[in-house]
Amino acid sequence: MLLGTWNDRTGELTVDRCNGQKYVRKQPSVTAGGHKVFGVEVVGKEVHVLTGGRTNQRPSRRVIFTDSNNYRGSRGL
Repeated sequence: MLLGTWNDRTGELTVDRCNGQKYVRKQPSVTAGGHKVFGVEVVGKEVHVLTGGRTNQRPSRRVIFTDSNNYRGSRGL
């Protein structure tokens, strides 16, 4: 089972894999442009970080990382 968590205080994404490996990486690209993180969800072998503008009440963008914490790009919702 794959688990992704976001630490808002440090701006780090943590990905825990089922084999015990853990990846922690500072991800300034997630909050670039004044965005804030609304949540993290796992979709297959990808971790999706849901973000939106600081004044928004809902996410408007999804930033995608692989299970080994590599950046795969972002998409609008």
